[in-house]
Amino acid sequence: MQIIVTQKDDLLTSKELCLSSDISEAILYELVEHNIAVPIEGDHITQWQFTVSAVTLVKKAARIQHDFSLDWSAIALVLQLLDERDELIFENEMLKRHLSRFKHLE
Repeated sequence: MQIIVTQKDDLLTSKELCLSSDISEAILYELVEHNIAVPIEGDHITQWQFTVSAVTLVKKAARIQHDFSLDWSAIALVLQLLDERDELIFENEMLKRHLSRFKHLE
């Protein structure tokens, strides 16, 4: 999962991310420690900068933790598997569309 930042305005501070995602700084620290949320800039929590898209990921991680009471390392794995599933679904749909073109040739 690679994030590309195009403008400096697209970044959020740790505090803004916590407010937007309704999480504490302690939870954000856990998310960063488990590579669930990855700061684009900064060496310390007060300096960290995140992309706007991190809000969705952080909210999803917090919801999974709340709903299933999993530890953060398990949540990192769940998020990775969900991301891979979404990629496979997209690829499958694309291949189906390509295949449908050949069915018309028969």
